[in-house]
Amino acid sequence: MVVLGLVGLIAGVMSYINYRRETSVVCRADEGPSGCKLVYMIPQAWFMGIHFSVLAPIYFTLILATTVIDIIYESPSYTGLILWLLYLVGLGFVPYLIYLEVKVARAICLWCTIMHICIILGALMTTMNLM
Repeated sequence: MVVLGLVGLIAGVMSYINYRRETSVVCRADEGPSGCKLVYMIPQAWFMGIHFSVLAPIYFTLILATTVIDIIYESPSYTGLILWLLYLVGLGFVPYLIYLEVKVARAICLWCTIMHICIILGALMTTMNLM
């Protein structure tokens, strides 16, 4: 679980860096369907006035912090539940975000895809832990 939170956080930070820079570290808009900038620039990339690339590092910091607290305090039931709820919230956004990439931006963002995978795997793992 720590690995998922850490990978998601790194991808979230890279997404933010790419959003703020003129040039991308990995994704390039001129390379066909893998253009993070194309995804970042659509009007739907904002939630309640905040760009998703700003929200992603915050979200994964919460995931990582909750996971570490869960480990340090030997899995108290409430931290496992909080972690599950955080992943569930993220899981609720994933289909919409994938739709925006594919249908609206007509591009795939590598960092976004990594975060989506982390959220899906985290939701599955935390659900299995609660059972």
